[in-house]
Amino acid sequence: MKKGDEASLASIIDTIEAIIIALILALTFRAFIVEAFVIPTGSMAPTLLGAHFNVICPKCGYAFKRDGNPVFEYVKSDANRHIVASVGEHSELTNNRTVPTDREAPGAAIICPNCQYPIDPGNLPQHLPSIDTFDVRTGTVHPVPFAWDNNGDRILVLKYLYAVVDPARFDVIVFKEPMQARDNFIKRLIGLPGETIEIVNGDVFVGPPGHASPQDLFIARKPVHIQKDVWQLVYDNDFYPTDAGSPRTDGTTWHNPWTGAAETSDDWSINGPRFEYSATGPGMIQFDMRDPFTFNVLGYNNDIRTLRLNQRGELGNTLVRVGDLRLETVWTPRDASGASITLTLGKPRNQYQVVWDSNGVDIQRYSLTTRLFASVAKVAIAGPVAGRAYHVALDNVDHSVRFFVDGKLVVSQDNPWTAADALADLREQTSELPVTLEKPEVRIRVGGAAQLGHLKLFRDLYYTPSQPGAPRTANAGEPLTLGPDEFFALGDNSFMSLDGRMWNSVYSALDDLGTREGIVPRRYLLGKAFFVYWPAGFRITSDDSIPFLSNVPLVPNTGEMRLIR
Repeated sequence: MKKGDEASLASIIDTIEAIIIALILALTFRAFIVEAFVIPTGSMAPTLLGAHFNVICPKCGYAFKRDGNPVFEYVKSDANRHIVASVGEHSELTNNRTVPTDREAPGAAIICPNCQYPIDPGNLPQHLPSIDTFDVRTGTVHPVPFAWDNNGDRILVLKYLYAVVDPARFDVIVFKEPMQARDNFIKRLIGLPGETIEIVNGDVFVGPPGHASPQDLFIARKPVHIQKDVWQLVYDNDFYPTDAGSPRTDGTTWHNPWTGAAETSDDWSINGPRFEYSATGPGMIQFDMRDPFTFNVLGYNNDIRTLRLNQRGELGNTLVRVGDLRLETVWTPRDASGASITLTLGKPRNQYQVVWDSNGVDIQRYSLTTRLFASVAKVAIAGPVAGRAYHVALDNVDHSVRFFVDGKLVVSQDNPWTAADALADLREQTSELPVTLEKPEVRIRVGGAAQLGHLKLFRDLYYTPSQPGAPRTANAGEPLTLGPDEFFALGDNSFMSLDGRMWNSVYSALDDLGTREGIVPRRYLLGKAFFVYWPAGFRITSDDSIPFLSNVPLVPNTGEMRLIR
């Protein structure tokens, strides 16, 4: 063999060895360090998205994601007809073009969660041509609308992390589901080994090992960095509908939910998303709690439509008013002598207001007994300056109040709150107005001339109780006590999540361990989700004349790559 041939053979061998070593390293990395997973369903929405399609409201411009879970799907075509049939409640997306957009009912509109405009599927940014289809939902042939369905978020998971460190509450975990031990689930970790867990009025209460009585279960508050990422939009006044005040096709007429209080309404000038107050005395605007505002609904689920179809008395404990809220605005005082702002937030049983004026900041709590606010905490800071714009925000969540100015925490106040307190609240509800439907108050009062803009209202996660026929795991009055190697997990999209509240069986191989319904055993933990590395990508073209390029989302959506909290 010539020297040149020997060198060439050695080069080939080196290349093959390098490839083999790279594959070994990659497989080792995947098996023991980081693995990629795809989110199949919307149980963690909007934190993590399953299969979905994009929606942009044609009236207010608000963009959101809509669940693309294929409850019904175009399943086959023959010489005479196309067919849409049921493929199961938790089926995974297999084709980006075959899921009808009107999955609740034929012809059902998609409701904008911000301005409640009924959006025709033909106005979706990625809509596909409707097809005359035999629809098993009606037994008739009619045009069925379709849209391009994006695949779920692709995430990275730190495997075997929990072999080194203990899981922490509110981690987003991946685990083998305990009913069939077949699929991987992703949920938020709520309960740790030995603890007692109880869900009361949407909040989670936790007691340390050995403490299971209601007075020993304290409300579980999320860290600020996690709370920031789980707020869910109620209303954003920056997305102001162009048809405000005009009748819509569904017979409704949209009016801004922010209105001037009766005694000062003539002094407010509402110019779309901006409010101007011209008087020298105090003036107030308030948020009108018309449906569906502050209910535990999501645009992702399109369950505003469900809310509209239900009568108030039929809502039960599933669709409820959420009292844990965040209010923010940009305030520009005009009055140099009496500049002040007061933000009021929460249900009457847990209502606070924060006053900021020349004397500093004062947190005040409302009393149902006296019907008055009383100071609970004060902090001395510089008063507001006329002509300067301030971004102010008030959080009233998990019985904790936080006030921010320009993104910086100014003052906070934690109110001790136990499961016993929450259960007493439930017992005190009246038959005319259950606490779950009690409307929160949202108000802003200014001292003197001012401008308000960028008004936004958010709600917290609300964990719904188990419904009739499901296991009563950790429901109010039915606490769950975990064993030494047991965990409890819930989905952020509680209204639509199959999680520990709902599991009604245990995989037979776990029977010898005494594993119970609703539990994630330690041996089933796979790791911690930490990064969305490939959100729904973009297609290079939607032109069907280039089939490959129109069917593959090759361009990454870098703007939605994010850490998972």
